[in-house]
Amino acid sequence: MMKRRKFEWGYLLLIPGIGYIVFFVIASLYIMVAQSFGFYNYTGSSEFSLTFWQNVFTRTFFDDLWFSFRTALLTALVSIVICYPLSLLMQKIPGRKTFLSILKIPMFVPALVASFLIVNIIDYHGIINIVLVKLGFIEEPLRLRNDPAGIGALVVQIWKNVPFQMIIMYSAIEAVRKDVKDAAANLGANRFAILKEIILPITLPSALVAVIMVFIRTFNDFAISKTAGPYYPTSISNLMYLHAYTFGDWNTSACIGVMMMVTSIVFVSFYTYISKKIAD
Repeated sequence: MMKRRKFEWGYLLLIPGIGYIVFFVIASLYIMVAQSFGFYNYTGSSEFSLTFWQNVFTRTFFDDLWFSFRTALLTALVSIVICYPLSLLMQKIPGRKTFLSILKIPMFVPALVASFLIVNIIDYHGIINIVLVKLGFIEEPLRLRNDPAGIGALVVQIWKNVPFQMIIMYSAIEAVRKDVKDAAANLGANRFAILKEIILPITLPSALVAVIMVFIRTFNDFAISKTAGPYYPTSISNLMYLHAYTFGDWNTSACIGVMMMVTSIVFVSFYTYISKKIAD
């Protein structure tokens, strides 16, 4: 006969913290979904309607959605390509803790401030264009800010997110036990074999988490795409803000918010499924 587990009263101590977060998350999701179907309409009658969903799916919406998705995906992939080998190199260099502390500086710079800092460097009369013109590589300054391809916004996003991924990857690589690597070396494995057969498989879950977290952070970005991104298309967050605060159409804005969440969930689910297949 199986014994019934006693209720752990200690879990009640978590209610003030977890309950606060869960309540506001559920409440916010409920209001947003309800608004997308016509309820909680601040400017008119509140009743069930699919009109707002019909107004969402326009060319502007799909262009902005693709721009946000592309920027987020490129930022996540380029950042991991940069920080992974950098994390490996930092295991060997002296003073790595000081170097790692310096790399963390962009994390403490607000997104809007970071955007303006980078914009001043890549602007039409910024440092990069001045140096390239002086060296004779180009005849006239390049348009790197608000460029149609969104390269300026991508540069800012990478600069902002590489330190974030560095914290995850550096800790993951550092956690690989030294005796395991020494045992592999004693058995004849070279550095490349140790990297391929030991370090990469162990740190792969951390890399997957780092890519997902940076994707979500960047996909929902507002400040950087607003200041350094192209005038059109813009980010999906900017489109959501435009409908809510410029047009006063909170219901359509709620529809866009729902689509942002659905897109993030679909990407994370698909990415996780593919990653597991590759790992297996």
